[in-house]
Amino acid sequence: MLKSVILAGFFWASANFMPITPVVTPTAVAYTLPSASTVAPVKAPVPVRMASLTTFPKPRIAWDLPLAPASPELLSTDEQEFITRINSERTSRGLNALVADSFLVQTARAHSREMCDLNYFSHHSPTSGLTSPMDRYLAGLKALGANSPDYLLVGENIFYCSIFSNIYNAEYGHRALMDSPGHRANILDPRFTKVGLGVYHNARGEFWVTQMFTKDSE
Repeated sequence: MLKSVILAGFFWASANFMPITPVVTPTAVAYTLPSASTVAPVKAPVPVRMASLTTFPKPRIAWDLPLAPASPELLSTDEQEFITRINSERTSRGLNALVADSFLVQTARAHSREMCDLNYFSHHSPTSGLTSPMDRYLAGLKALGANSPDYLLVGENIFYCSIFSNIYNAEYGHRALMDSPGHRANILDPRFTKVGLGVYHNARGEFWVTQMFTKDSE
């Protein structure tokens, strides 16, 4: 039986970047997720899962390695379409367009693929050291030899669909995210300045999407 599920949550993070008590912790129908949750269905005949997360850590030391914007040729067609649609939503409301960042793209792609490979759907990875979006961001900076920012705001939306077709595609995923208040809030948050998109397809036609949003200066 084909079902669709939508998830949205917001978490605060302490100085060590570990999430504490969530404001909202969502869960899903027909899918095992953390308890104490809420669920809202997407009006679609296809299994869809989504979740959103925003973390606010306290300041850390400044970074010293600039990260390059992602050029269009480095993005897949689906990734570019998600970014184009995100920026269209923002600029039509008088908000700044987000810069596609190559570091965020790679971080988002890694999370989408891991969710597929390890058969889970969550902001929180079972991999040690990569548990939260903040952990993954900081681990990536460390791998590049960069320090952490003085200020860092990170948001993440994740999306899954069991079918990829000319109907169930990036446009469909974007509409579903915009129809969810939590995901929409991340997409339209005026504080964010950068975005990374990671889309992963498996051989069965399923696809996973991770959207990462950041602001790294006050």
